[in-house]
Amino acid sequence: MPGCIGFIGLGKIGYAIAKNIISKCSTESTTFLHYDIDPAVCRTLAEETNSKHAESIAQLASLSDVVFTVLPNDAILLKVSYGKDDNDGLVASLRPDCIHVSCSTVSPDTSRKISAEHVSKGAGFVSAPVFARPDGMALGHATIPVSSTDETWIQRVLPLLTMTSTLVRTGFGKDAGAANVVKLAGNFLIASAIESMGEALSLAEGCGVDREAVRALLTDTIFDCLIYKGYGQRVGRRDHAPYHMAHFALELGRKDVELVKRTAASVNVAMPVASILSDRFASAVAKGRSDLDWSAIGLASSEDAGVDVSKDIEHCRRPNPQIDWKPPT
Repeated sequence: MPGCIGFIGLGKIGYAIAKNIISKCSTESTTFLHYDIDPAVCRTLAEETNSKHAESIAQLASLSDVVFTVLPNDAILLKVSYGKDDNDGLVASLRPDCIHVSCSTVSPDTSRKISAEHVSKGAGFVSAPVFARPDGMALGHATIPVSSTDETWIQRVLPLLTMTSTLVRTGFGKDAGAANVVKLAGNFLIASAIESMGEALSLAEGCGVDREAVRALLTDTIFDCLIYKGYGQRVGRRDHAPYHMAHFALELGRKDVELVKRTAASVNVAMPVASILSDRFASAVAKGRSDLDWSAIGLASSEDAGVDVSKDIEHCRRPNPQIDWKPPT
């Protein structure tokens, strides 16, 4: 077990990962450090676990044997990795033989760049983006694809990753960005399912068939396989029963679709549905829906059919993202 484990980024997923690992491998010989730009979440984690708040990223990196980062996008991961003037981020501060585990959904090229920098300084890098809702992550119900240029680094962190997820899958080749390709492919399928569901239910509604009756039937069959077993999302529901939120921001979904398009273009793979999704996300943002869950893109099909969706917007609103969020029991 590593002597010191560090966590950078304590959003809903990052906080759950940190709590899972700390609770399951807390020993007298292991210490835990964490860092986040939000002082409140740092205080809360310190109060709830045997973990201490690091004063800086550089301090956390210099003391840790393994560092987990769970950050929202490429720009923030690069900022944390390089810091200011390339001298106070992870790349400059990680000690030799330390391993950086990146759980962010980012471009494969970003992971490859950071990995190469770490390796040049004697440190390791493992890409381990997470498929999970925050409540599922808190309960250890997650899927994590894992890749690295060195299998020994994967083997060193696998025991920690298995403490926080039900399925950890390797075998994607010696490419630091491979796991990010897998994650983008998965998120593309989920976003495509949202769009397809929205269109299917709009077809039913446009033909005078009760939308909710169709949704209920399909949810019991097709949709369960596509969505419930992944993110727990019901898309296109138009009644006012409790809605199962995916806790995934529309802006993050848009970011992932753009990463899909960029990655596909880099290897000359045509993905026409990705272009449709890009337009759906752009339209949702233009309509002022950036604060909603990514299921909000499913509203567009009904709008295109002339349906008033104003009463349905609340179904797509994300829960309060503050630290007082707790997973269901």
